[in-house]
Amino acid sequence: MAETRTVARAEVPLGRLGPFLLLGQFAWALPGAASGTLLAALLATAAPEHKVAVFTAYSVAGAVTSAIGTVLGGLLSDRTRSRLGRRSPWLLGSALLSAAALAAAGLTTDLVLIGVCNAVFQLGVGAWTAALSALIPDHVPAGAVGRASSFAGFGFLLGQTAGGIVAGALVTSPVRGLIVVPWIMVVAAVVVALAVPGRDNRDEPRPPGGRIVRDLLPPASRDFWLAFAGRFLFILAILMITVFQLYLLTDYLRLPIEEAGRVVGLATLLVGALSAVSVVVAGVLSDRLGRLKPVVGGAPVLLAAGLVPLLAAPSLATGLVLFAIVGVTLGAYLSVDQALMVAVLPDRETAARDLGVLSIGSTLPGVVAPVVGGALAGAVGYLAVFVAALVLAVAAAAVVLGIRSVR
Repeated sequence: MAETRTVARAEVPLGRLGPFLLLGQFAWALPGAASGTLLAALLATAAPEHKVAVFTAYSVAGAVTSAIGTVLGGLLSDRTRSRLGRRSPWLLGSALLSAAALAAAGLTTDLVLIGVCNAVFQLGVGAWTAALSALIPDHVPAGAVGRASSFAGFGFLLGQTAGGIVAGALVTSPVRGLIVVPWIMVVAAVVVALAVPGRDNRDEPRPPGGRIVRDLLPPASRDFWLAFAGRFLFILAILMITVFQLYLLTDYLRLPIEEAGRVVGLATLLVGALSAVSVVVAGVLSDRLGRLKPVVGGAPVLLAAGLVPLLAAPSLATGLVLFAIVGVTLGAYLSVDQALMVAVLPDRETAARDLGVLSIGSTLPGVVAPVVGGALAGAVGYLAVFVAALVLAVAAAAVVLGIRSVR
């Protein structure tokens, strides 16, 4: 077992830190959600015959660079020694990089350059999320991690929702959206750096420079990888449902396209509202109980149970019940999942790197779900997609329950 080092933590009252965790998550989730729709709208006019293939290439390249950003940016953040501490320089730098890159994507018509700019944007977002997530183990005492995770989860949900609204408003002028939207990250970085100043750590010993390649290797902790697997399986189960929600309604439930469009809007509001409620309730409840696994393991079980009525009796009613359960489970999971990730960290000195690795468990499903789900739907039908989501959810719960170091 790897030796765990104790790192001094500058505790910040949660009432002061929580809103800035919310702001930080909101600030990247908004342009992160909006950029996909805006790029798709841009390609619809710039490359109408190849828009799907080009957009897929952008998505895959962005997922790869985001993963690199979370791990490498997290490692370099852990190793940073500065007057501003370890996290603030990376929040400020990654925000500037992301904003400049996405804005540059709106200033060119070259499809390759647009793809490169989007990949650099995602690289910066990866480094941003690694540094932001590390503020929790850096500053939050153990008894408040669940509530801190709730603030972060609520900010992510707000950002995703606002990103969808902003993208919808700017879909006819995507260039303007790409240029303007990402600068919210820079504003948030300045606010967070001023409100949650890092401790001057220039007097701390620097890790040996020759160890950087070795330090890129993730830890060998059993519970760390179980937490990674649980996150990956649960997010993949959710995406297997939501990625194909329109086809669920038109091909599986046989609704006309006009009605399906209205139901998608209703389902989105339902998921958003219930997620917002459950993200707050679950975080407070987990801190009061002093337990994380019942929430993180129970959410996938509830999701699996919500799929059963839809599989047994397909109808609009059972479909809406499923979307309601998706909202409850997603909010509960987001509120406590981050706390679980912090709890399984084997070494707080490498918190940003390790949280960066764990974050890949939530981004990788975005690449896997369309590929696997599309293959299943094409070969067997959408029933197989939802059965697969049920199996994945049950597997996620089983994996989380296998974690030994967390209650």
